[in-house]
Amino acid sequence: MHIRIDLIEHLANQIAALEGRVVVAIDGVDGSGKTIFADELALLVMDVTRSVVRASVDGFHNPKATR
Repeated sequence: MHIRIDLIEHLANQIAALEGRVVVAIDGVDGSGKTIFADELALLVMDVTRSVVRASVDGFHNPKATR
């Protein structure tokens, strides 16, 4: 589990070090943990004094009959 935490901390520090507005997108297959990863990353970026807006498309689907 330390490898995951180390990776997320490293990414958060890299993102926080960037200047200006930064957009980060997390992509992957269904059920791979994208939302959890994005939530953890956002929390750590906020911890290093950067404001964060979290947007998600989870649950943004047309009704099954429409799809």
